[in-house]
Amino acid sequence: MNQIIVIILCFSVVLCPLSFAGTFFPKHDINDPNLSNNTVMLQCKKSLMYAPSQLEMWCERAYEMGYWQALEVIGLHTSDGSRYIAEAQRHAENGDPDGILALAFAYESGRFVTQNLYKSIVLYNQYLNENQGIEEEKMRVTRTHETLYLIYTELGDFEKAAEQKRFLDESNYIESKEAILEQQIKEAGTSIDSEQ
Repeated sequence: MNQIIVIILCFSVVLCPLSFAGTFFPKHDINDPNLSNNTVMLQCKKSLMYAPSQLEMWCERAYEMGYWQALEVIGLHTSDGSRYIAEAQRHAENGDPDGILALAFAYESGRFVTQNLYKSIVLYNQYLNENQGIEEEKMRVTRTHETLYLIYTELGDFEKAAEQKRFLDESNYIESKEAILEQQIKEAGTSIDSEQ
């Protein structure tokens, strides 16, 4: 009896997710010239979980279409993020906020590079210096201050942490985050207080 239960569990754990993958990973012809950049990018991201055998194909296509962050997904899949880091550095050197933040996060987390909080601080501050006051970057600027607050606190630099905290308090960041969350919940048609 126990062997039957083990066999059933193995079947459901191994084979059932494969049958559901199609609903999360729609079949598209990668050679279809009418595929949008967004579709290719989503296929790249989803393939990490739902179709790893197709990941490099979709992500290389996304990269060719201008989505350089696809190289991060390839790096996660192959455990070699050197192309992603090189591309992020190239973008950062050209002042691209996405490149600067990607590199900063890589050094903060140690993803694909040796963790170096001091390099991440330099990059986060570079991003702030170049993007402070730009309306389109407002939320990312504030999130960057929050990240710097956490890094400075971790490093024990409480004076610099306090500077970041003051910015967060003056910008009403917590209230803004809560308002965005409430709006997203409202748009999803649910409530935090509901008992579903």
